Amino acid sequence: MAIPKTLRYIDKVRAERLIKKHLEAGTGEYEYPNNGGDFIYKDGTGYHLIRDCFGHYETGKLSL
Repeated sequence: MAIPKTLRYIDKVRAERLIKKHLEAGTGEYEYPNNGGDFIYKDGTGYHLIRDCFGHYETGKLSL
């Protein structure tokens, strides 16, 4: 499991849009097979995650 520096809530629509964008661009992937675990992606500022936490989503920059 990835370890974020901080976490904040993100709305479901935005989270799903970011996941789709990074999957299509090849800059993100799920931690485990079959879309399991956190979604990790890289952008211009570093690595980030999106986590589905019992119906709401959280996002944060990873501490690498």
